Amino acid sequence: MYRFSMAAALLVSTVALDAASAQTPAAKPADLSFTGELGYVSATGNTQLSTVNAGDKIVYTSGHWLVTQTAAYIQGQTKGVESANQFLVTGRVDRALASRASAFVGASYERNPFAGFTRRTNELLGFRWKAVQAPQDSLSLDAGGVLTQQLDVSDSSENFPAARVAASYKHAFSKAAYFQEQAEYLPDLKTGGAYRINATSALVAPISAHIGIKVGYVVQYNSRPPATFGTTDRTVTTGIQITY
Repeated sequence: MYRFSMAAALLVSTVALDAASAQTPAAKPADLSFTGELGYVSATGNTQLSTVNAGDKIVYTSGHWLVTQTAAYIQGQTKGVESANQFLVTGRVDRALASRASAFVGASYERNPFAGFTRRTNELLGFRWKAVQAPQDSLSLDAGGVLTQQLDVSDSSENFPAARVAASYKHAFSKAAYFQEQAEYLPDLKTGGAYRINATSALVAPISAHIGIKVGYVVQYNSRPPATFGTTDRTVTTGIQITY
């Protein structure tokens, strides 16, 4: 029922937006880009820990279509005992409707047992509006819905729909150096008062045309986490970023 309602809403809104658009956006030529990230930290002595973080982002553009795939992995040990194990992979397809507007569908898979769940999948759809398109600054806003399926470490499972609003801001200091902030708010439509907030900050400084140093900071908040788990997780990552 939720899937049908969300799909119907997207179809109706798409038709309305197409009718309201005076001009069809110019089709973009095909283009493919890849960004890979890798970081490692190790400490011995009074502090004994090691962490590895890796990720990628692939973007393919063809005509009015934009396809994006991302992945991120973090694994850590403290005194030889695993203390972090996070994995996230996402896929998304955007279809341009006007010069600044697009519709999208996507899906993600996430695992983070140290936050209380062994599996979380999301199917999302909605609209994106490019509110700011300047040479150095860009701001885009998303609005839509999400269907979530989650399996907790206690083997209990839950399925629920949620609304989703998100924003992505980027400031370019130069062609290869930039700061980016992304945030999303997901209120549960099934359980009153339950919601999640995810926020990501990234600062990239170039070493060469294709290699840079990246510092990232991620905050994940769940107002109603699984029993015995906290509401907030914060992660800082550093490493090399390679872009082609």
